[in-house]
Amino acid sequence: MLSNGKVYYTTNQGESWEQAIVPKPFYVVQISDDGDLIGLTEEKKILQKTNDEWNEITMPKRNDEPLDIKVINNRLFITTQSGIWVRDLQEGNWRKINVDEEVVKFVKKGEKLFGTTHRGEAIYSINTKDERKSEKVFDARDFIVWDVDIMGDTLWIATIPDYSWEEMPIPQRR
Repeated sequence: MLSNGKVYYTTNQGESWEQAIVPKPFYVVQISDDGDLIGLTEEKKILQKTNDEWNEITMPKRNDEPLDIKVINNRLFITTQSGIWVRDLQEGNWRKINVDEEVVKFVKKGEKLFGTTHRGEAIYSINTKDERKSEKVFDARDFIVWDVDIMGDTLWIATIPDYSWEEMPIPQRR
């Protein structure tokens, strides 16, 4: 949680809280499984706090600018104009996930990750296990995607301007 230039975070479901001073205004803040904080600043820089020090994570392509970040299973997912990058936070190695369109925002639901394109016109399912190519799961022709959720093998998509949920069966993979 961000408040008054500090981030308050917990790694034990709220039993105890720690606080850290934020060096720059954050647009997004995430926490790894190891308790490291990762923030995307308003200046489009990615900072990682380990122990008591904030360090910048440099992108693998210098001219890439992060649009959004999420952390799942100690892996940092970054969406940029050139695609989606994944960085293992322990090993520091990078992988790229190919996407057919520019994904501008992530939606994280547990260990599932989805990406929405500009104005929420399409949803991509991003495989967080083996980081292979993403898969378009919904094309919102006359709607804008506002939120997604997943229950079992069903993907639920909330759209606007008519706020309604649409049930999208997910094919079972073998």
